[in-house]
Amino acid sequence: MWQRLRTRLAGGDDSGFTLAEMVIAMTILSFVTLITVTAVTEIYSGTKRIDNTGAVRDQLDNSFRRMDREIRYATWIGQEALVNGAWTIKFATQDGCRALKLSTTGDLSLTTWATRGTTKDATMALASNIKQITGANPFTRNKAGVPPSAPTGMGADYQPVFYQVRLYFNVQDGTVTMPFDATFTAQNAGTTTDDNKYKTDYCVGVTP
Repeated sequence: MWQRLRTRLAGGDDSGFTLAEMVIAMTILSFVTLITVTAVTEIYSGTKRIDNTGAVRDQLDNSFRRMDREIRYATWIGQEALVNGAWTIKFATQDGCRALKLSTTGDLSLTTWATRGTTKDATMALASNIKQITGANPFTRNKAGVPPSAPTGMGADYQPVFYQVRLYFNVQDGTVTMPFDATFTAQNAGTTTDDNKYKTDYCVGVTP
């Protein structure tokens, strides 16, 4: 067969190819095509994973910076609550009241309004594609002077001096899922904070 092929290529035979030769050529071409397509697919998938990972990290970084800035100067933090399927947690700052909300569609937002106000000033999107972790609250308040109900990495006798908020969930983009687990400390809300005053007066007029 190879001798006939060389003869044809040299111009000495124009009788065409046999069926066996065609099958061999198609088999070789199929292997080459398969290898090429697999390599291109792997390169594309790797690039997509890198892009998705970058997008998730950006969301986590933005959420962390905003929450650290808001909660660090909070004067009170309320108990987390599940309202109409959405998790919320309220807190007060020197500039007014705030509420974090995780919607049923996985959107994390921050609502602001004036102290003792009854209407929202603004609602800002912080992150999207958030997935709750089974059996865990996405928001958990640790009250000053009370042992936390959620794990903190501290000993059994640990009691926070200030109010804290733990955010615990996954952030997803495409096939990439990354955990977010951070505890923020309110340095202006301690054991002397009058919890009932805020709970019954300051920040109850708005439902996020």
